[in-house]
Amino acid sequence: MIGMRVRARAGLRWTRGERGSVLPLILVFLMIGLAAAYVLVAATSLSIERKRLLTIADAVALSASESFSAADVVFSDGELQPVLSQTRVEDRALATLEDLSAARTDSITLDSATSPDGVTAHIVITGAWSPPLAHALLPTGLRITVSSDARVVLS
Repeated sequence: MIGMRVRARAGLRWTRGERGSVLPLILVFLMIGLAAAYVLVAATSLSIERKRLLTIADAVALSASESFSAADVVFSDGELQPVLSQTRVEDRALATLEDLSAARTDSITLDSATSPDGVTAHIVITGAWSPPLAHALLPTGLRITVSSDARVVLS
């Protein structure tokens, strides 16, 4: 019975000496978990912003590809082909971008609006992204550039 008390006391001393040593581990893992969650939220925010800009670029390109008039349509190789002019593509792209970005306060700029082959409208826009919370882990902001093409086919 005396041997049991010694072992029990030795067990108590061991647990008393290690008391509180798990708390620093929990705090370290909590900090790592919070940092990982923050980076994940910021990466998701960046992905959503890129998809939003790509959607705007698609809408602007579609609008710009329909900037031809009936007089600009030619009949070649048995098909009707619209011919896009550079100035009309650029004017329509600017007007559409202004309409789409009027509700937002962030800056979206039209880098280029071209028609390389006279049938396709090629649009390049740039927007800004900043992380949801400012922190030393991530940059304060990034410029995102996206491009989109749209072609009109009359059949």
